Amino acid sequence: MRIALLGLLGLLLLAGCEDIQVQRVEPAGAPVAFSTYAWGQAALSDAPEASAQLVELDQDMRSVVTAELRARGYREVDDAARADMIVDYQVAVVEEQFAGDPTDPSWDAQFDNNTPEGVVELPTRTGAPRVTLTLGIGRAGSAPIWGGSATKLLTRPEDAAERQRVIGTAVRELLKDLPAAY
Repeated sequence: MRIALLGLLGLLLLAGCEDIQVQRVEPAGAPVAFSTYAWGQAALSDAPEASAQLVELDQDMRSVVTAELRARGYREVDDAARADMIVDYQVAVVEEQFAGDPTDPSWDAQFDNNTPEGVVELPTRTGAPRVTLTLGIGRAGSAPIWGGSATKLLTRPEDAAERQRVIGTAVRELLKDLPAAY
């Protein structure tokens, strides 16, 4: 399912104070009822080559998705062959860009306009990661029924509460049509 989701990469985690924009899966068939799920791949914490930043994002994503599924009555099973549905996801840092200070709307204007001629001021918030989340839920080996993808610039990636809030908002939007477990 991961390969099918790569073509869905859209925009979710956008700069500063902008709203999250989400591209959701448009299912081809009628909704179905499931009660159990399994993860489609191992956590990145099990991969020695994964960066610390990706491991943190991966852990946040798994935690938020687990909470959403449990809140709807789904039970996790260890064996994918026994699961009604497979949860597949990908978290990627796509690029790094300059980010303004979303707590001070005048910061960008101040940076752009009030420097003396010939003087270059370096911004204090550089290297903010643009993160792409892709989430798909459906039958093993089939196209996703629920999910989609999203991208956003994280201006404070070191702030765990902010990361979890953004990921939580995105996951809830991606799964808003997911019915309760039967």
